[in-house]
Amino acid sequence: MKYIKVMRKLILSLLSVCGLVSGCKTHKTVVVLEPEEFITAMQGDSMAVLLDVRRPSEYAEGHIKNAVNLDWLDSARFNEGLLSIDKKHTYYIYCRSGRRSNAAAIRMQEAGYRVFDMKGGVLQWKALGMPLVIE
Repeated sequence: MKYIKVMRKLILSLLSVCGLVSGCKTHKTVVVLEPEEFITAMQGDSMAVLLDVRRPSEYAEGHIKNAVNLDWLDSARFNEGLLSIDKKHTYYIYCRSGRRSNAAAIRMQEAGYRVFDMKGGVLQWKALGMPLVIE
């Protein structure tokens, strides 16, 4: 009988923990696309905006055509930039290798923006022989 009471308490405790955990806020995983899929999706999206979240100096060295620069590492400027962009658009985000763009995409998605991240960033883009522009 004592064993049953202990098991009942254990099961109730586990159920309580499960309820607490399932009630916690979880963020959806950001969709990460291969460069070819990324550019195809963007070109087929009339609401697409291409965001380069690298430093301005990196952007100046070469970026994907029509990309807008919004520096992730300058958090004040990045957050200010978010306030000025429209949530009606879909944002296609990239950086040098994919780390910054993924962090930026998660932040934007949590703020209510629709986002896609490019796998491998500019490094993979260049490895595939795809063009960058310098303006």
